Amino acid sequence: MQIDSQKLQDDAYRQEVFNTLLRDYQDRIFRYCVTRIGEAQGEEIAQEVFLTAWESLPKFRQDAAIGTWLVGIAKYKCIQAFRNRTRRQTIVNTFVEDIRHHTHSERPETPEHTMVDQTHFASLAHGLQQLREDERILLNLRYYKGLPVAEVAELVGKSEAAVRKRLLRALQRLRKLMEEIATG
Repeated sequence: MQIDSQKLQDDAYRQEVFNTLLRDYQDRIFRYCVTRIGEAQGEEIAQEVFLTAWESLPKFRQDAAIGTWLVGIAKYKCIQAFRNRTRRQTIVNTFVEDIRHHTHSERPETPEHTMVDQTHFASLAHGLQQLREDERILLNLRYYKGLPVAEVAELVGKSEAAVRKRLLRALQRLRKLMEEIATG
């Protein structure tokens, strides 16, 4: 596919080129991303690849084939997603360690209290791991870090009402998960 870089400033031509890219490379890029990062994130990453391609199309120099260029973008996006996933897991582990540290800072009076506390902590940690990342972040910011809803909303880029609703849902899911763990 030949691209006239001078014409890329014209929106109609740019859209035509982009539609051709989608038609010719969408399946290949999707399969590449799913193979590299998994089906859960693969589709989202493939969409990000084409969004980046749309934004970068006027800068495309045609030193390489267009397919190679798209796969290069996909490779970078997959690596970035994998790194982010690793960082998130590190954050979750740190969060669980912080909870463990604060939970065990005061010693219970009896062995029964110790056993109840350990069971409760284990179900809390397991429940937190089952939550989506955005739910864990909201709960951490609001209840562990003690930030007001307004600050949490500002940090996550949502309205206060949306944050309140998401916090409520996250707490409900966490309670349900902990009850399921406790009952069996």
